Amino acid sequence: MVDILSMILSKEATNYISSLNSRVNQILIQTGKLLYPIENDELLNQYECLRHIWVDEVPVKDGCIKFNIPRSSYYKFEKVFVDFGLPGLLFLPHIPKQFPDLEQLVILIKKARPSLSYTSILRITQAVPLTREYTTLSLISSILQSYGYGLSSMKSDIDFWNNVQRRLKTWLRLSKKKIKGRDLSDRKGTFLLKEDKSQRQLELIRHLFYNPDEKIKTACKKFDIPQTTYYRLISDYQFLGPWAIIPACSDGREGISDRLKLDVILEKLKNPQYTPETIIKKFKLDISRYAIHRIFEKWCISNKNREPLALDEFMVKDFDSKTEIFQPVKTAFQVITEKQLLSTRRINRHFERICKKITIRPLNICDPGPLILAPFVNDFGIVQAFELYGPPKLRGKELTNIALLNVFRILAGYRRISHLSNNRDHSVAFASGIGMYGTTSKYYDDTIHFKFDQLYRLRSDLVARAIELGLIEGMKIGFDFHFKQFYGKQGREKNIGKGPDKSGDLVPGFRPHIVWDLAANVIINMAYYQGSTRAPRILEQFCEQNVFPLINPEAIKEIYMDSEYTKEGHFKYFKQIKCSNGDIYMCLKKNKQIKKLIEPALKDESGWEKHDKKDESKLIHTQLPHSKIHLALVILRDREKKDNIRCFGTTNMNLGKNEILERYRYRWVIENGIKDLVSSYFLDEIYGLDPEKNEFEFYCVMLARLVYEYFLRELGGEYLNNTNGDKSSLQRMRNLLFEKRNCTIGINGDNDFVLTNIDGNEKSKIETDVIKMLLRLKEKGKTKCYGGINGGL
Repeated sequence: MVDILSMILSKEATNYISSLNSRVNQILIQTGKLLYPIENDELLNQYECLRHIWVDEVPVKDGCIKFNIPRSSYYKFEKVFVDFGLPGLLFLPHIPKQFPDLEQLVILIKKARPSLSYTSILRITQAVPLTREYTTLSLISSILQSYGYGLSSMKSDIDFWNNVQRRLKTWLRLSKKKIKGRDLSDRKGTFLLKEDKSQRQLELIRHLFYNPDEKIKTACKKFDIPQTTYYRLISDYQFLGPWAIIPACSDGREGISDRLKLDVILEKLKNPQYTPETIIKKFKLDISRYAIHRIFEKWCISNKNREPLALDEFMVKDFDSKTEIFQPVKTAFQVITEKQLLSTRRINRHFERICKKITIRPLNICDPGPLILAPFVNDFGIVQAFELYGPPKLRGKELTNIALLNVFRILAGYRRISHLSNNRDHSVAFASGIGMYGTTSKYYDDTIHFKFDQLYRLRSDLVARAIELGLIEGMKIGFDFHFKQFYGKQGREKNIGKGPDKSGDLVPGFRPHIVWDLAANVIINMAYYQGSTRAPRILEQFCEQNVFPLINPEAIKEIYMDSEYTKEGHFKYFKQIKCSNGDIYMCLKKNKQIKKLIEPALKDESGWEKHDKKDESKLIHTQLPHSKIHLALVILRDREKKDNIRCFGTTNMNLGKNEILERYRYRWVIENGIKDLVSSYFLDEIYGLDPEKNEFEFYCVMLARLVYEYFLRELGGEYLNNTNGDKSSLQRMRNLLFEKRNCTIGINGDNDFVLTNIDGNEKSKIETDVIKMLLRLKEKGKTKCYGGINGGL
């Protein structure tokens, strides 16, 4: 009998499991307590009925009436409880007929070739003798849905359903394992058994819910459950409800990769006469013949007399840049015209009322920055993007949205949205098109509506628009993380991952992953990840979702990374698969592979040259063992002690060691860029637990940075490129012009906004330069905002 992966789920079962998270959170919102009671959950209702009858010693009739359960049903699940314990009571609705062989093959194909369509998978399963008879397109769809590979599923869905499937595998084993000790004649005395670990865990959760003042340590000791298990349990309960009591089994020992297994299967189908020795020689494998023979036997493809079946079209490797055609994204700014926008959206009534007033009497303000930057924000098409990709509840109302308010808050220099409430200056509200501030709670209530998929599309549209405006070049890119510490309580219970802070300690927090345009010195994209996420694990996923759909990988010339990304797979991914025209520059972590590569050079004392007062350097040319990629490595070490070894590498074999070290300094652009996001755009001032809220804040920070970049590009001169080659930071521009100025805003006879400095002093150079820029843009019709009203200074 074939050992099944776990289980094919029905649509009802997947809907039930998907709903558990929202049902648990509903109880949390209603009661203020975490966990246990879930409305209309059949398992918990049955368990409470059993407990009421067994522990409280009430008659079966009365217990069944109280919990609305027929007595015939009660006696059935009571027998299951006596024989198999609490795991026996767990159930899933409408479990379909299982096809373990097909299930295993479909998941193998999907992991090996993620881009294959359902039809392509069907063709392969029809070609394999073991699964040929019962494979169908609908069955393949059910299998993929059961493992999170839906048509709209993201990586987080795959991880979640993989966890569910590993729990189901454990449950199938526990639900058939009898537990001895329960006696119907002594119900109260044998209700809670030490052997029934799942029941003890549920009892612990129940006990702490009804006894919130009891210490966790005391309760864990009472039920003989380690505290570490408890914290894992409540973290899982938030997403899986009562199914959290079933532990997830391990993925098992890694063997032959799914990609290689599929290659062997397809090659054998094409050439039935091939033996294991032939396969090993053709693919140049370093494995035993027995391993290949097992694949033949497993899928019943050993017969050499079969008709050959060529499926060459499915042999194409995923992420093959030669077969992919890059297609630029069409932005919302192009899709929805200004005329369409004005016909479907209204102007905020408070903003409209203030506009009427300032035609007669100008409004006094002290922060002109948001008003100067308003036309540049408008040119990014944020209102149009919200109309296409934003939450449905926030669409189609007014010519403004909460993203505009938050972006202008950042640009004006207010660290948090709550700082606007007590501020009498309404420049941020006016620039946002709302006229007056709403409550902080209203702002946070609106951010609840955002989902990751919506924010992903909004970010992608923003990047695509920045490329249209010429802000992002995409020739030289760099990758990095920024760790943002979480300062709240109970980080583990709230499922917040841990990462290293500045001192190296593991603390709860978030780690947004950032890609930067090093030539243009501007952010390209930024995505939310938990603190426990590490760079090597998600780099390729991050690029496939957030970089290469927007930037042509063939146009990238240079890629810069730090030591955290040291992994041969990344060299292969960028150099051989995606960016064949580009070169990689990175600081290399001294892992086992790198140590082995540089060990001969360290032992050989020849070839070392003085680098500076303390260090000496050496250039070597080597080759990565598996991908055969050529590398030029520069090794630095202390001249006297021969320690403090650092290693810098590149795939550009034409550079000398000084040129390699000089090129790597480009990576400081992203380091300084992230510091600027923290200091000028308040990246570390984002508070809250909800990942979607944090992602929304990251989106607003990205937008604010790109808007200011757009402003600098139009302003030009010393502000864009000073004598040191640096740009004027947003904080410096605030000090020069954007804040603490006595100004008025009015509307003249040409329906133009007129911003006037009433300090009485002569115009400064920056004011003169900005006036010239706005007049130049007005002639081109690029100072429009909020329904066609023009801006002027």
